[in-house]
Amino acid sequence: MVKRAFPQGAFDRWVDALERLGSANLGSAALTNFATGSAAVAQVHGVDMALGTAQTGLAIAKQAGAPAATAFFGALAGAAATIKDHGPFRVWLRTIEEIASLAPESAALVMQHSAAILARLNVLEFRSWILNGIRISADPVQRLAYFNQTDLSALTVFQRGTNDVTFAEAEKALRALLMALWKLRPAFRVASVRPGGKALRRSSFDGNFIRVPEIYAGFQGQEALSHYAAVTTHIGAHAIYTREKFPVAALKPIQVALIGVIEDARVEALAAREYPGLRRLWRRFHRAQPGGGFTAEVLMARLARSLIDPAYADDDPWVNKGRMMFFEHASQWEDQSISRKIGGLLGNDIGQMRVQFNAKTFIVEPSYRDDNTGIWDFGDPAPEEAQTAETILESVRITEKDEEDNPDKRERNDRDNTPANMAAKLTMVADDAGFPIARHAEWDHISGMLRHEWTTIVEHQPQPASPASVDAILEEYADVEQRIARLVKSAKVSRPVRMRRQPQGDRLDLDACIRAAIDRRAGLTPDPRLFETSEMRSRDLSVLALLDISESTRDRVRDTTTTVIALERAAAALLAQAMAELGDPLAMHAFCSNGREEVRYYRVKDFAEPYASVTRARLAGLRGMLSTRLGAALRQAGAEIQGQATHRKLVLVITDGEPSDVDVADKKYLVEDARKAVHELSHKGIDVFCVGLDSGGESYLPRIFGLRNYLMINRIEALPEKLPMLYFRLTV
Repeated sequence: MVKRAFPQGAFDRWVDALERLGSANLGSAALTNFATGSAAVAQVHGVDMALGTAQTGLAIAKQAGAPAATAFFGALAGAAATIKDHGPFRVWLRTIEEIASLAPESAALVMQHSAAILARLNVLEFRSWILNGIRISADPVQRLAYFNQTDLSALTVFQRGTNDVTFAEAEKALRALLMALWKLRPAFRVASVRPGGKALRRSSFDGNFIRVPEIYAGFQGQEALSHYAAVTTHIGAHAIYTREKFPVAALKPIQVALIGVIEDARVEALAAREYPGLRRLWRRFHRAQPGGGFTAEVLMARLARSLIDPAYADDDPWVNKGRMMFFEHASQWEDQSISRKIGGLLGNDIGQMRVQFNAKTFIVEPSYRDDNTGIWDFGDPAPEEAQTAETILESVRITEKDEEDNPDKRERNDRDNTPANMAAKLTMVADDAGFPIARHAEWDHISGMLRHEWTTIVEHQPQPASPASVDAILEEYADVEQRIARLVKSAKVSRPVRMRRQPQGDRLDLDACIRAAIDRRAGLTPDPRLFETSEMRSRDLSVLALLDISESTRDRVRDTTTTVIALERAAAALLAQAMAELGDPLAMHAFCSNGREEVRYYRVKDFAEPYASVTRARLAGLRGMLSTRLGAALRQAGAEIQGQATHRKLVLVITDGEPSDVDVADKKYLVEDARKAVHELSHKGIDVFCVGLDSGGESYLPRIFGLRNYLMINRIEALPEKLPMLYFRLTV
């Protein structure tokens, strides 16, 4: 079989691959599986790809051990039979190698289940399932439990049709919608499937956090986008009109559910008074009809429709009673206690009717409504209850840093323990420790998907050193600093001002032309100034200098004896001195990383701080260490500068141009993520430019920033010669 799959010279190459595997001491089972699996791959995907599986197996063995490599070779035949196209098969191989690197304890288990999973999911859906498992926890035991679940109910969330719409595809529009309606800026979380658990079927919220399913099954294309709009605007209505949580106290489960139905209708009615179009948006998803099973769930769905759809008619007395009570109290809708009153009465009635209700299986209808956990005060939960997968409280361990936060908000307030405030107020920690301030997505260039909340930004305090070294730089390069200052001062980066009645220009001034025509007919001498142009006559620019302080910056700059970090410090000091003298808003931040859960972020200087000796001491104390997760740092820098009230906003990256991290084996992965981050900031109106410090290694700067948005230097004297490129880009 092997000789047929590897004819002529290919067989000798196959024997060489087998010998390499044998010398790695993987065991006889691995060699047998390789023989069978590689032959199957060769028949479908060709000899080269089949032989490449040997190297993949060796990499898996290095990361996760020989049993994982054995399981990988055993899974090859099934994967090759299921995945016929070469591109998707390469994605499968890359995914297997990645899980061996990021979750080695689970690699063998994934290989064992690979055939069963691929029978239900395509390759990209399989990859989403893998990434979800890695995302949910850093605990190997929890990951093993997750990858051991292969039941259909847990996998359906990852199945996507050609017209399916994920939350990531709709998120930007949804954020804009909430901002336009109510000036809300919630922190969205895409729900992960928990080990042994089922996919989230309804949205949930608590305080400023909104948790949503990645996909709503049954909604595709434009209908899916409208459904996501209904989901977020419904929660937005709760945020505005449900001003206090309802205490659960001694309420029965059926009463809790019914109070939720009435409260949903109340906030929607109030929101629809302000924005009538919302009623049409929500009403289209109410599909309950008269009749059907006589259960509490069915009756509540019919009641919900009767409260929003005036044309709906129902023959059930209980539904009609609820509708009558709701609209009779329309004058009291501003008082949310009316929901508890009406819901409690309806709950008593339905209890006397002996209608079946199962609180454990109850799902809120229609599907755009949330599970209502955010409107209830359940008291102090027991420790085990605090871990339930259906509550939003897990998301308070990390907060997205709001642009209005200040250091005082990081102190713990034991008297105010709401989840939103717990997330916003972080405990102060020692100077050598960090505290998390935000989570950001990361781009997976293979699957073409964003990994939501994949990286954690951890703020650290810069360790100051003597500012004398920075002062010495300013003194040594005083002439360079003066040249930079003149360059920065001469560059007018602002909104263009329209200059009328000019003797020359790039277009006619219509008003001046009309005036000249009138003067000519009146026998007067026309004014020859008939043109207009645009000029930048002032300065309106904020700059955030983002310094790479990874381990690679300790290398020497090519053809010099200067280290990258020393050249970086000098460039930052000279730029900061020049900009500070002009009064431009300037911040200096630095970053390095130790895996996706620890992207360290240092505030050398914030916008509100003066450029003083304290700042120079922090700059002098920066030392090269750890790795370079550039994309995450760029997203955080974008969030920091976005609040500046200037016409132009610039993130100026100073780096040696080599993204890398300890948990990433694929060199292109972090390069493509950084490129994606640059595009994201550009869409937000934030310019990104890079000063590359030439350490002699491979430069990825053109790919990340574009050919026109970076410059390379290997000596500080070259900075004034290269900076005009930056300011030319900002003034066009």
